[in-house]
Amino acid sequence: MTHADHPNDSRLHSVRRNWLPFAFLAPAALTLLVFMAVPMANSIVLSFRSWNGMSDPVWVGFNNYRLMLGDRIFLLALANTAYFTIATVLLQSILPLLVAALLSSGIRGGVIFRTAYFMPVIISLAISGLLWAMIYEPNFGILNSFLRGIGLDSWTQLWLANPRTVMPSVIAVSVWQSLGFYLVIYYAAIQGISTELYDAAKMDNASAIRRFWHVTVPSLRPVIVLVVVLNTINGIKVFDQIWVMTAGGPNHASETLGTYLYSTSFGAMGSSNPQLGYATAIAIVILLLSAILSVVQIRIGKRLEIEQ
Repeated sequence: MTHADHPNDSRLHSVRRNWLPFAFLAPAALTLLVFMAVPMANSIVLSFRSWNGMSDPVWVGFNNYRLMLGDRIFLLALANTAYFTIATVLLQSILPLLVAALLSSGIRGGVIFRTAYFMPVIISLAISGLLWAMIYEPNFGILNSFLRGIGLDSWTQLWLANPRTVMPSVIAVSVWQSLGFYLVIYYAAIQGISTELYDAAKMDNASAIRRFWHVTVPSLRPVIVLVVVLNTINGIKVFDQIWVMTAGGPNHASETLGTYLYSTSFGAMGSSNPQLGYATAIAIVILLLSAILSVVQIRIGKRLEIEQ
């Protein structure tokens, strides 16, 4: 037996080969552990405590979670979050798909349209919120000025100060901001669909609508699931635009879980008593909702793909 064929050498080589991938993963895993896993564990522990950020935390068990059930503002924020999420999931999953299919059909100026649709994506959420707050301004804003200019004075509104119009107004901004991002995802996916499928559909005299419904949509099912999951997560944790535009007002009509978490944790909106434990419990609820709904949507998407 040669030295190279010694069993101990073989085992050593096997161990080195098996541990090599872990050695490459170790830096990233350590980073995730220090900056994500440990803070996450601390947040979970904090959600079972009452703490104002200055005095020592007090263990209260599930009391923070029980308080949510009787917190009118939290329940209103939960309802507004559900409203915002459902509306944006529908609009931001369907409209970009329709526009992407139209641009993929070979219309003139497709590149210009893609660029124009994508431009809002590069604007930060805070800046776009400020921009649209000025557009919605009731006295000098562009929107009301335009309506007055074409003789539709009765259509002018206090867009961000009216409880009936504030959420639709914010949702419209979200759709405007995100359409280009999801458009690019859909457009790239459509380019990967085999042209033979469309040629076969044309040979069967299928109209453009039928080709879209029976070829494009089924081929994009995994991508649609991805877009729906991303929209769901973004909807549940929405904060930036709403906080800049309305800060959850008027009278909490646009309050979401994200804005309520912020005002509760940092004592905003005139409060001088931050409730970091309660706010952390709200953050855990946001995390759980995002995770549960994402898993459910992915499983439904896989089941539909199998049935197909």
